[in-house]
Amino acid sequence: MNRIIFMFILSLAVLQGMELRLVEGFYDNRMPKKVYTYKETSDKLSLKVSTSYYKNGQISYQIEYDNRGLNSRKTWWHKNGNKSKMITFKNGQVDGIWITWSYDGLKTRERLYKNGFMINDRLY
Repeated sequence: MNRIIFMFILSLAVLQGMELRLVEGFYDNRMPKKVYTYKETSDKLSLKVSTSYYKNGQISYQIEYDNRGLNSRKTWWHKNGNKSKMITFKNGQVDGIWITWSYDGLKTRERLYKNGFMINDRLY
């Protein structure tokens, strides 16, 4: 069954010429555990997004990449669907904003980083 799904997704990617989504494992309820989304460039496939899921189908973790893979945004979610944490990276280091939220969706902390160094920290 996994091979059939992979072949179907691969066929769609060839037909569209834009994106390829690969699924890594399934829960017993047939929900995917992890999905990798690749984008076709002139001569290669580049990983654009990596997404992990809870068994209930909610997103648990996602990484969004730039073309070189050095700059990214990582986001985590609570099981209820509310965001838990978001961190941005530049050249492989924390750079930009780092936010955390409570289980109820309230912002609890916000940090600002530049080149891996924290320059501001705010509690809510």
